[in-house]
Amino acid sequence: MSVIISSLAFAVATFLSRILGLVRDMLMASKFGTSWQADAYFVAILFPFFLRRVFGEGAMTSAFVPLYAEAEEKDEFLSSVLTSFTLVLLVIVALVMIFPDIVVYLFSSGAAEQTKELIRLLTRITAPSILFIFWWAITYSIENTRGKFFYPALTPIIPNIVIILFMLIPGIGIFGPTWGFLIGEAAAFLALAYPLRRHRLKLSFKYTKTFLKLFWPSFLAMSISQINSIVDTNVVSYYSKGYGGGVSYLQYASRFYMLPYGLFGVAVATVILSTISNDRTNYSKHLKSGLTSTLFFTVPATVGLIVLDEPILRLFYEYGQFTANDTRITAQVLNAYVVGLPFYGMYSTMARARHAMKDMKTPLKATTIVAISNVVMDLLVGLKYGPVGVALATSVAGIIGFLYLLSKEQDKRLFEKDDLYILLSAVLMGILTYYFISISTRRIWVIPATVFGALVYLLLSAVFLRGRVKEFLKRRR
Repeated sequence: MSVIISSLAFAVATFLSRILGLVRDMLMASKFGTSWQADAYFVAILFPFFLRRVFGEGAMTSAFVPLYAEAEEKDEFLSSVLTSFTLVLLVIVALVMIFPDIVVYLFSSGAAEQTKELIRLLTRITAPSILFIFWWAITYSIENTRGKFFYPALTPIIPNIVIILFMLIPGIGIFGPTWGFLIGEAAAFLALAYPLRRHRLKLSFKYTKTFLKLFWPSFLAMSISQINSIVDTNVVSYYSKGYGGGVSYLQYASRFYMLPYGLFGVAVATVILSTISNDRTNYSKHLKSGLTSTLFFTVPATVGLIVLDEPILRLFYEYGQFTANDTRITAQVLNAYVVGLPFYGMYSTMARARHAMKDMKTPLKATTIVAISNVVMDLLVGLKYGPVGVALATSVAGIIGFLYLLSKEQDKRLFEKDDLYILLSAVLMGILTYYFISISTRRIWVIPATVFGALVYLLLSAVFLRGRVKEFLKRRR
C-alpha cells in the first residue's frame, strides 16, 4: 500500500508541476511567440537542461540512491559526491560564462548573428543554474531514500512560479524569463536544502572512485541519448536560415507530447522496474501486462492529440504574439511527435524490464541505435522539412529502438488480444471526437470535446476489456 500511495503522491505532484509549466508556456507564447528572441531563450536554457538530464536526473540519481542508502559513512559519502561534482560543474560554469560560444555552436550553429549574440548574453545568466540543479538533485535523492516523495516532486513548481512572475515585469523582455529561470532553480534548491543540515559536510574524495564505478555506465547512456537534442536544434537552426522560430516550434509542441509520456509512459516503466525486480521468474507475464498498460494510456493520447491538435494549441497558445500560422505549424510538429508516443512508451517499459533483470548492455545498445537513427533521419528529413522533419525523425528513431528491444526478447508473443481492443477503442473515440469538436468553433469547446473523448474511450474500454476490469475489481476486494 505504501508503494501505491507514494506513486500516487509522486504522480499528483508531477501533474501539478506540468500544469503550472503549461501556464508558463502559455505566457511565453503570448509575449514572445516564435520569435528569434524566444529561440535564443530556449537555446540558453537547453544547456542547463542537457546537463540536468546527464548529471542531475538519470545518471546521478541512479548511482547515488543505492549507494547512499547502503553507505555506513553517509556524511563522508555525501561529502565525496558533492565535493567532486561541484568542482567539475564549477569548471563547466566558468568555461561557459567565459566562452558562451560553446552553447551557441553546440545547439544553434545555424542561427543568425543577432540570435547568437542574444544566446551569448542569456547563457551567461543561465549557466550558474547548473550548480543549483545538481544540488537540488542530490537533496531530492536523499529524501527519496527516506521514503519522501510528494514534497520533493512538488519543488519543480517553484521555478515555474518564479519564471511566470518575472515575465510579468514590464520592460525587461526576454531577460525576464531568463533571470526567472536562474532565480527559480536557486529557490527550488533552497526549498529542498534542509536534508543537508542533517549531515556534517566537508571536502572529501574518499568515495568518489566508488561512486564513479556505478555512475559512468548510466552517464554514458544518458550522454548518448542527449545527442538527439543537440542535433535537433542545430538542424532546425540551419533550416530556419537565421529567421528564427524553428526551435520554438519544437519546444511548444514537445510540451504536449511529453505530457502523456511523462505521466503515463514513465509511470508504467517505473512500476515494471519494481515488479520484475521482485518477481523475475514471471518476466514475460509482467512485461506483457506492462506493454498493454502502456498502450492503454498512450494510444488514446496519440489519437486525441492528432484529432484535437489545432483546437488544443489554439486554446493554450494563440494569444498576443503567437499567431494562427504558428498554431498550424506547431500542430504539424505535434502530430509528427505523437506518432512515436506509443513506441517510446513501450521502449521505456522494455528498457526498464531489462534493467530489472540486471541487463544494462541491451538498453545501452538500444539507446545508441536510437541516437544514430535520429541523427541520420535528421539529416535526411530534418534539413528538408525543418521542425516537422525533426519531430518525425524523433518518432522514427523511437520506433527503431522499440523494434530492436523487441527483437532481443525470447518470447515474441508479447502482445495480447486486448491490445487490438485498445487500438479499436482509440480509433472509435477519435472518430466520434472529430465530429463532436466540429459542433462549435469556440476555443473553449475543446475542453468538453476532450472530456467527451475520454468518456467514450473509457466506456468502450469497459465493454471490450471487461475481463480485465472484472479481474481488477476482484483484486481490489
